[in-house]
Amino acid sequence: WGDPNVTVLAGLTPGNSPIFYREVLPLNQAHRVEVVLLHGKAFNSHTWEQLGTLQLLSQRGYRAVALDLPAHHAQRHDQQGSRGGAPIGDALPPVPAHPHRPAQA
Repeated sequence: WGDPNVTVLAGLTPGNSPIFYREVLPLNQAHRVEVVLLHGKAFNSHTWEQLGTLQLLSQRGYRAVALDLPAHHAQRHDQQGSRGGAPIGDALPPVPAHPHRPAQA
């Protein structure tokens, strides 16, 4: 699935609760929308790269970000010298359940 024209970037979000991610940008096309990819319990952000999903989204004009949930980040990346993150809820604002009412923290 490797496309030599698609570069998968990896990094950590800044702050006290870093989250590891992999990102691709649109390849030779007008930018459409952003896509956020989450994984199940037995997987991690690298799964989306191995399956070719990140590369395909880039080829189709999407910016895609695959997040590593903090427990997976801590297990996979501590050996490389980076820190594990806090619960993902600490890093993201609440999402309103009803579009006309503000979310409650």
